[in-house]
Amino acid sequence: GGTMSAFEGTSFGEYEGELKEMLEKAQGAGAADIIAECQDLISQMKLEMRTMPKDEKAAAAVAIQGYERQLQEAESALLLGGGGGGAAEEAPVDTSDRGRMQATTDRLEEQQTKLSRARDLVADIEETGEEIVSELAANREKIEATQAKVDEANQNMDKANTITGRMGKWFN
Repeated sequence: GGTMSAFEGTSFGEYEGELKEMLEKAQGAGAADIIAECQDLISQMKLEMRTMPKDEKAAAAVAIQGYERQLQEAESALLLGGGGGGAAEEAPVDTSDRGRMQATTDRLEEQQTKLSRARDLVADIEETGEEIVSELAANREKIEATQAKVDEANQNMDKANTITGRMGKWFN
């Protein structure tokens, strides 16, 4: 579509642009494949929406609802008209659609890789945190034991000072 999106220049905006183009093509040959791709794009848009500021999130939710309605209409047309997506078709998706789908698939795989790395990082951080907490607990026990010994030594010093004071009185 030639209209400017409120989400221009964002991942959400890129998905939105692709979705608009795919929804237009969902009426012709290869519609079943295109509809599946549209569903994937809507899922990605929903994920992107979660990271948006509150005001943008509301606008994105409205946009997604509209696209979901359009997608349902395209699915209904496919089911009622029987057009597109059948195995007997010679060219279910043209090369520009294939390129776009490959680019989307590549982006999804890249995001999966990033997500996997983030999960690994969180697991490492969690493990390090557990080790630190364990070490702190051990240090606390050592400090408490040392404090108990210091208290005992102070009590012994007080007793020794008392005894020394009494002994000093014997010689005066």
